[in-house]
Amino acid sequence: MLFNVSAVEAQHLPLIQNGNLGDAFRAGTSGCVRLIQDVVLGGNWNAERATLIVVDLGVRIINNCGAAGQLALAGFWSPASHQIRDLVECHQLIEYFRYRPADAQEWFESLGKERYNKFGFGLVRKELEKLRGLAKYDLKQSFDLYSEAGSHPSTAGLAWQITGLGTKLIGPVPHPDRFKLLVGDLWAHATRATLDFVETMDTLNPDRAPIRDQFRHDHAVVLGAAILFAEVDTDQVIEFWK
Repeated sequence: MLFNVSAVEAQHLPLIQNGNLGDAFRAGTSGCVRLIQDVVLGGNWNAERATLIVVDLGVRIINNCGAAGQLALAGFWSPASHQIRDLVECHQLIEYFRYRPADAQEWFESLGKERYNKFGFGLVRKELEKLRGLAKYDLKQSFDLYSEAGSHPSTAGLAWQITGLGTKLIGPVPHPDRFKLLVGDLWAHATRATLDFVETMDTLNPDRAPIRDQFRHDHAVVLGAAILFAEVDTDQVIEFWK
């Protein structure tokens, strides 16, 4: 509305087209969106508060993915980072309500500072470690990174608005390396969140058919991509993502 982003998008689009690695990451994130949408729109779930909240958090993750991808494509780096940070927090809450569904009503009714004091990211993280042990991946690292870069005014966040030569970046600015970082990280977080969303919904609805059976194709797409990309290391990303 305020800026013409077409020139910025034109520089970024080739990085997610024509079957390159970025195109695969983009398709993988789209697969996550489709599977969550399948569950939200086509599933048969109970009406318990925890299930309803997890469904709504899944919808929020869909919107996070769309907004983060669009903002990164257009060169708005801090707002794109904020969307990934929000996705990470939704992911953690989804996992938490799998273990503590009875807390969903209290979370729903809490407001502002009260909710933060009871269900802030750090508190939920510590409680989850007590409930299921250490996680396979550290959500806190990404949460802290994207909070600084995108969600709160900070030294790190302001640095995203300045070039190495000290020039202020006003409006949308192309940055292929930063775009690749966000596209790859968006896929990784979307995939982890989607698989935890599936596990939580199955746990909260034990009398329903598992999601892997209800939505066999789309579940296989997400799980297959997670297994495939697990073998891709940083050196390969640098070498093959041109």
